[in-house]
Amino acid sequence: MTGERAPALGWQMAMAFALSLLLLTGLIGWLQNVHMITANGMYKSIQAEPWIADFAHARLDQSNYLYFPLYGASARLLDALGVLRGVPWKQFAYLNAFWASSGVAAVYGFAHRLSGTAKVAAPAALFHLGCGFVLLLAVINEDIMPGYTLVLLSMLLAGLWFDRPTVPRVIAVGVIFSLGWLVEWRLIFPTLPALMLALAIAPMPMLRRAALVFLLLVSIMVVVIATQLIWHGHNGSAGVHNLLWTGKGVDSGWAGLTWGKAWTMLSGVGGYLLTFGAHNDPVTSRQAAWPLALSVVLQLVVFVACVVMLWPRRADARLRAIAAVFLGTLVAGQVMNLYSQPHDPQMQINAMAWLTAAWALLLAAMAERRTVFAALAVLSLAPLMLNVAFFSRWRGGDAQAVAALATIEQRFPPESTVFVYWGFEPITMWQYAQWSRTWDWDGTPGDAKFKWIAVDAGAIRHAGWTPEQHAESIRNDIDAAFARGYRVVISDVWTWSVEELAQQLSGLSAADRAPAIHAMLHDNFLATPVLDVPTVGTYYELRAKR
Repeated sequence: MTGERAPALGWQMAMAFALSLLLLTGLIGWLQNVHMITANGMYKSIQAEPWIADFAHARLDQSNYLYFPLYGASARLLDALGVLRGVPWKQFAYLNAFWASSGVAAVYGFAHRLSGTAKVAAPAALFHLGCGFVLLLAVINEDIMPGYTLVLLSMLLAGLWFDRPTVPRVIAVGVIFSLGWLVEWRLIFPTLPALMLALAIAPMPMLRRAALVFLLLVSIMVVVIATQLIWHGHNGSAGVHNLLWTGKGVDSGWAGLTWGKAWTMLSGVGGYLLTFGAHNDPVTSRQAAWPLALSVVLQLVVFVACVVMLWPRRADARLRAIAAVFLGTLVAGQVMNLYSQPHDPQMQINAMAWLTAAWALLLAAMAERRTVFAALAVLSLAPLMLNVAFFSRWRGGDAQAVAALATIEQRFPPESTVFVYWGFEPITMWQYAQWSRTWDWDGTPGDAKFKWIAVDAGAIRHAGWTPEQHAESIRNDIDAAFARGYRVVISDVWTWSVEELAQQLSGLSAADRAPAIHAMLHDNFLATPVLDVPTVGTYYELRAKR
């Protein structure tokens, strides 16, 4: 690209950023629901509160080492500007919109570099913005967006540069990539092997390739060491080895391979393009199998069309670099996801970035075929329009949750009530945030305002337990609640059959525990429905069988 065109591209990317940010902030305000699909962002905003109140003494988190300082400082800035002052759980959604818009601008620049024209870059950027999980994570308060955007930028640059890698280019990719995974640790695994692969197949002598792979690793280590030194002595600061391996989620119920995860993998891959529901478990994923499968088929069509059109250019070094980076990340990412949480949007968003790259390549290949290109350009808008329509069903969700919380509090005074939940019900997040920031008992009964027992706790935290140990732990907690004089109410988990409970537990590699847990509940307790809460479900009052 000539020097005269570079400034023009800069302005175009700035425009792509501004228009994307305008669209996303407007969508956040219209939806009024920053907890669609997942409530994890509320917990992260609470965890960030010390960084907002007292930056110098807040505690670092090894798995999100740069996230909390970054978003804590950003929320302080928004507070100073009077933007949603004191409400970080809303502020974080707007911060995510900022980072997502930066990602859209990066995709625009990538597609423009590939094609040399804005007519390809614009629809490619729109397609990326409209992909279901990208759009979702851009308008809610989940914590992945800044790390993802930086890693995506490193991937885009590697795709453009690693056909002719140079020392400055490799260092730049390594630095940007490292900053990204230091925001969210798990991002290191899918993309690092892919970056190394792209360098390993670069058209140059073997020793030169090996040296550049080594340089990439050195640049990553330099960033890690510099980060460690900058934060040395801060509350919670970690050593270099702790930053490289935090072990997040490894020794827990999330780890492991089960047949149930095949269904949630379908949910994760299908939902990346079209997010039409909250399919977070094997049961709901299987119920939505056909539309999810249709989304996967559409992605396969894009992939096959891209391969067919570009196959004659398969020897092109840049195409090979792009394929190594994005398809390498896809393969490594899905292997990791299948072992952990394949349904989770934040686990899929970087692994599935290949779809944007493929769409940009397809647009570039069809740029001279006017009719076909016009059809592709129009189709670039389809994911955005469809996903906005899907999201519209969740409008006002935050206000509805607050109203439901008030109903629950009035009917079941928290001071005298213990709640038994499956563990993933969204209302638990609101009770946690608004009543008392206390986790479920899990063998340690307490007397905080929010007192609750989670059926899934044993599967998540005690992967080595037997089914009987898991069931007995729940029973002991319920018995402790009665012994303390509390009223005990249970959610719709009471109505689940053994099969449904097993399907739900299969996502936590604990399906074999279902019979023992189900028998413990129904052999020892009776339940009477006492309250129906819109958007939440039915509560049943438990009492011991005599």
